[in-house]
Amino acid sequence: MDAMDKAKDSFLELLATLEGDELLSFETFVGVAIEERLHIMNKENEQLQMQSQGQDQGHEHHAGCNHDHANTGTIERSTGSKIFRLNKIIQDLRDKLPINAEAPNEQVTIPKSEEFEGYTKDNVVHVDGFLYTEDDVDELCDSGKLSRNICLKCGSKDTKPLNFISHSATVVQLQFLYQVLLKDASKGKTILDIGSRLGAMLYAGYLFTDAKKLIGVEMNDYFCKLQQDMVRKHRMQDRIEIVHDNLLNRDALLQGADIVIMNNVFQFFAPVEIQRQLWEFVYNNIRHRKGTLLITIPSLQEQLKDAGFDMGGKKPKSKKKKVPAKPPGAVSAPSTPSNESEATISIGNITSWLRVVDVRVTGEEFVEEMTEDDLEDLKMIHIYEVI
Repeated sequence: MDAMDKAKDSFLELLATLEGDELLSFETFVGVAIEERLHIMNKENEQLQMQSQGQDQGHEHHAGCNHDHANTGTIERSTGSKIFRLNKIIQDLRDKLPINAEAPNEQVTIPKSEEFEGYTKDNVVHVDGFLYTEDDVDELCDSGKLSRNICLKCGSKDTKPLNFISHSATVVQLQFLYQVLLKDASKGKTILDIGSRLGAMLYAGYLFTDAKKLIGVEMNDYFCKLQQDMVRKHRMQDRIEIVHDNLLNRDALLQGADIVIMNNVFQFFAPVEIQRQLWEFVYNNIRHRKGTLLITIPSLQEQLKDAGFDMGGKKPKSKKKKVPAKPPGAVSAPSTPSNESEATISIGNITSWLRVVDVRVTGEEFVEEMTEDDLEDLKMIHIYEVI
């Protein structure tokens, strides 16, 4: 019996031991593993050819040469079975979504803050950073599916660059978060992603960590169904749960989470009054859970400032305020005095309830060379620990 026949017999014996969901999960695994193996073999052949050409041309490795050399990092951005599976999910989402990755009838509001001064619905393009890399955006622009500029006077050469905005983390941000920053801290823990949208945080957390549970809470029905479809198709339901609800109805989710992730979650999707209500709700439900990690993109300070919180921790002068409207289907948040509540004051004074965790960004953890844009993206990740 040759090696091929032995492999077939062993494979059939293994299949006979699996049933139901295990068999379906193994089917997905086998398909991914075979495709990934073929991908690796092709890559190895290409590298051998490049090395052969380099030797033929008498190439010598020296400091400063532009030939690809082995890096000291261990995280690969373009190869490996986990990246391969994640790319499969990305392709499935691309097939289902428009380029802007917005849900039908979704209302996106540009924050009225210093950072977004001058941004309007006419000069902003929404391109999801999880689905499309910078190279992908270049290809979309070259093919005419996207434009990088807006004509200020129709028919003239008076143009101005468009502003590109993403509502998801990029793949490199996800890898850095899970494979570097939370590599040890996530093992056996429960991770909660507030406003899980396409599910990027959940899929990456499933593939890159040993977290016990990954929970996404999302109000938008369209995105919830989309995430549930992806979780079922890619056999991730053993550790991923999608909750379709307003966060204000789910205090138990916050109280049971070890790691809470908030990626650009409120600024573009809720008026300032509702943002403040949601932040107070988050604060009230995690402030006594010592050791809980809070991950925000961008910084917590920036988001709280945009929501109108006093960042000095001092009580402002009393002034009359309108009672914020309650989101549809949401339970009432804890009542507060008519002036500024104690919670409001403490939220802004973050050192009173959080420790800022140092995030060191060098890019050295990755095998491939990092661009300046990649490094800037990684610097947007901020970690805090409840004290």
